This record gives sequence, structure tokens and C-alpha cells, in this order.
Amino acid sequence: MKWLLTAWQLARDILLTGTGLWLIISQDMARDPSSTLVVAGLALIVPAAAEHARTVLSGPSSPAGHGQPPSSSSSSSPPPSPPAPSSEGPGEPAGG
Repeated sequence: MKWLLTAWQLARDILLTGTGLWLIISQDMARDPSSTLVVAGLALIVPAAAEHARTVLSGPSSPAGHGQPPSSSSSSSPPPSPPAPSSEGPGEPAGG
């Protein structure tokens, strides 16, 4: 089934995005552009743009690979625990 995911990524990145860009550019150059075709072009671009934005915003390259969020079962250390509350008041100096 990995080939199906790869096929979808290729179709999304090449066919859908290319068709969407072609629609937008052709309507940009048209004498009487159709807003419906511009919206359709944008709709074709959104899946690839969203995936690339998600990849870029997720930070440095993750070992999970392209298009998949990093797994939560990684061997990273747990977050640090909050500091223990002190017995002194907020305005009292330490030691005294």
C-alpha cells in the first residue's frame, strides 16, 4: 500500500498542482476571466500547498518522512517537571 501513498503524492504534487496553476495563469491572461475557474484552480493547489506548509512548519526534517507527522512513540525524554513551590512568600528574601 506504500505505492498507493507514493502515487497520491505524485498526483497531488504534479497533476493537481500543475492543472491548478495552468487554470489560474490562463484565467489571468484571459480577456474575460472566469472566477469559477480561478476558484477551481485554487482548489486544485490547496492539497499540495497545505502538505508543504505542514512539512515546513513542523520544524527540522523528521525521521517519519514526507507527509507523515512524527510518531509520538519516539524515545525522547519527557518534559521537565515544574519547580517545587517554595515555603517563602513572594516578597520575602531567601534565608530569612
